[in-house]
Amino acid sequence: MEWWLQLLLFTFGYITCRTFYFFRAANTAVNMLKASQLISLAILARAIENFAYSKSLRLQYLAETHASDQNKEAFMLLHEDELNNFKTKSIQHMVDLHPTFFRDALNFEDWPSAMQFLNDNQSAIAVLLKGKK
Repeated sequence: MEWWLQLLLFTFGYITCRTFYFFRAANTAVNMLKASQLISLAILARAIENFAYSKSLRLQYLAETHASDQNKEAFMLLHEDELNNFKTKSIQHMVDLHPTFFRDALNFEDWPSAMQFLNDNQSAIAVLLKGKK
């Protein structure tokens, strides 16, 4: 074989190897991004559960101390406002952290769509957080 044909074959092989490496690395990056999204959303859902638990404890305390209905209503309004603010800001912050290159890999844009994405991937969450298959 002539030397220029060997050089051409080597160059083609090298470029092919680098191309496949790039696609494999891009696929790995997208999979890691989705896993981190699922873990983050699971943690946020757990935080919302703790918000609900703290709300019930506070309402129980207000009932035991015979607080007025006005105080209970004020607490309920403040709690709901804080909860909605937490949901909105946490999801918006997650969306804003994604660079434009990865925006297509983002499967949610607000709280309801994020919880739908989390619900659709329950089996992946079980594997990621609990190690079960």
